[in-house]
Amino acid sequence: MKLTPMFAYQGGKTKVANKIYKLITEKHGDDITLVDVCCGGGSLSIEFINNGLHPENIHMFDAGAIGAFWQQVSEGTFDLEYFEYLIDQIPKDLSKIKNFMENLSTIEYSYVGEVAQEYLLLQASSFGGKQIYDKGNKFGNTSFRGYWLPTETSSRRSPVNPMMPMPSTLLKRVTDVVNEMQCVKATHLLAENIDFSKIKTDKDLVVYIDPPYKGTTGYKDTIDLQLVIGNAVKCGATVYVSEYYNLSDDFVILSETSKGGISGTRKGGMVEYISVIK
Repeated sequence: MKLTPMFAYQGGKTKVANKIYKLITEKHGDDITLVDVCCGGGSLSIEFINNGLHPENIHMFDAGAIGAFWQQVSEGTFDLEYFEYLIDQIPKDLSKIKNFMENLSTIEYSYVGEVAQEYLLLQASSFGGKQIYDKGNKFGNTSFRGYWLPTETSSRRSPVNPMMPMPSTLLKRVTDVVNEMQCVKATHLLAENIDFSKIKTDKDLVVYIDPPYKGTTGYKDTIDLQLVIGNAVKCGATVYVSEYYNLSDDFVILSETSKGGISGTRKGGMVEYISVIK
């Protein structure tokens, strides 16, 4: 079974996961121990699994709300029945989904893992795929898509759905991930607190870090990137880091994007690097 990332996630690597996979496996082969730090939507871990790496060889870490979900997957405690129940509560009238999500986002909790199912619905509906924050007892950064239909004068001719993906597809993707990734070792944890020395392996130890990029907005937290890299290197890992600048002389360009101006001309842009540190 080929897994599909559950939804668009701010900073997610779905479009470049195969490129990262090829870069890593060209250097280390395809039988490694992968440590996916700031794993987010899990695109890279999913790419490795789809290419044959057994989930038990993958360690995932994320301090955000999604980290609580991944930990529940690895513990076998994620409640799929309740998630399916929530999916069934989503209005069939697409114009009412935004309001449903706005109301759902006001839920309060003592630990974000208590509302992992609700979180997945909110993240799939987040405007622009922006990260829904865990503020300790409630969610933050909660802005959602509305259902939009083109008018006679619209340049876009297709509707914009309020969820990406829509409920039935989201249910299938989450179900597949929960069923196929139970053997991963996932922890809801700050990157600075990862003890790489506890990851015992006789394979190449590869650490991939996808931190909140310096100078970008929309993330709740930043991390002490140099501390995390240093902790991993001390334990014999080869570290791969994505950023908008190179962190070592050993790097490749992962992607290049340009921005569109109001006039329609292209201006500026960003270059995304992946640096290798030993």
